[in-house]
Amino acid sequence: MPDLPEPQRHVGNLIRRAQQLHLATWARVASPDITSAQYSILAVLDRLGEASQRELCDEVDLDRSTIADLVRRMEKAELITRRRAEGDARRNVVTLTAHGAAERARLAPLVVEVQRELTGHLDAAESTALFQGLWAMLEGAGRDRSSDSRA
Repeated sequence: MPDLPEPQRHVGNLIRRAQQLHLATWARVASPDITSAQYSILAVLDRLGEASQRELCDEVDLDRSTIADLVRRMEKAELITRRRAEGDARRNVVTLTAHGAAERARLAPLVVEVQRELTGHLDAAESTALFQGLWAMLEGAGRDRSSDSRA
């Protein structure tokens, strides 16, 4: 939008501000202790049953060092367990604990409420367009990274 002043007219600035809004809303509505990234790991493990740390990287689109740090903190909080994979001592397999599964179940409706607070002022078409636009942007960036790594 050229009629807006800098930096408001830049998508990156809006994304940064939207992320700040998301983090504040998450901490207030869902949990001040379990981050949305940690919740993503709980959700993936709930869906898959178990996953290697590499699989978690792919599922939640985070780098290895970030996943390693999250897994370490989540293990300390007794949300997950980590063990070496049978037949491959280099690979860690991560599973939910009973506490982690209970937290996933407790947080699930709160995650819906976070989304409702973030997008509740949008009509259905705007909400759909926002989701589709962000998804397309991320998918395009993912394709660009894949082609760059193959080149």
